[in-house]
Amino acid sequence: MKKKIFLFIILPIIVFSQKDETKTSSFMFSVDYAYQFPEFDLKERFGKNSSLGGSLIQKTKNDYLFSLSGRWLFGNDIREDNIFDFIDGDNGDIININGQIPIIRLFERGAQFHVNFGKKFNLNIKKSESGIVPSIGFGYVYHKILIETLLGEIPQLNEDLIKGYDRLSGGFSFKQSLTFMYLSENNMKNFNFGIEIIECWAKDLRNYNYTNNSIPKKRFDVFIGLKFEWIVPLKKRTTSNYYYY
Repeated sequence: MKKKIFLFIILPIIVFSQKDETKTSSFMFSVDYAYQFPEFDLKERFGKNSSLGGSLIQKTKNDYLFSLSGRWLFGNDIREDNIFDFIDGDNGDIININGQIPIIRLFERGAQFHVNFGKKFNLNIKKSESGIVPSIGFGYVYHKILIETLLGEIPQLNEDLIKGYDRLSGGFSFKQSLTFMYLSENNMKNFNFGIEIIECWAKDLRNYNYTNNSIPKKRFDVFIGLKFEWIVPLKKRTTSNYYYY
């Protein structure tokens, strides 16, 4: 009789006091856009730029995030105005092979590659796995001035000589970011947005700079960006743990 009374009391307590802790790990792909502002040595060469790229992301069941990311840099705000002083003649114009004044256009181009590590701190938002994500990354950044010539061949800017003017630079980089990540339960709305800072300890990668007859020097370039990322889950695994009290 005592045994039956004990079971009658204990079983309801076990049933109603169990806790279901569900955790999800997932493998994701993302496409991102960032609008970046230059600082330190970079702002002497370029103005604001955009970047477009993608990432492969692994989120563990404990909300740690590991990713590989790559971006293409592009912009058209070139702040160095003396690039062709060495070849523009007395009147300030470059002459093509036909004696004409060609059209020369300058653009910013480059890329950013990083391995990133972060942690999602969950927020109580219904029907989602959302949170604040601080992260850091290590990688490589390079950039240069793309020189586009129109209206005839320019011997002074042939395939070999143009490299003395394009300011190709690159080096090791460190990235920090703070973003808000939203992952919906139905996988229809998944995104990430926030701010990031990328520091690059770069150097000129060309052997010579024809503009000022200089040899390569070291640089410190900084990109401060506002980023938006659209996320597509590729593989998802959910595990449940039950705890009894």
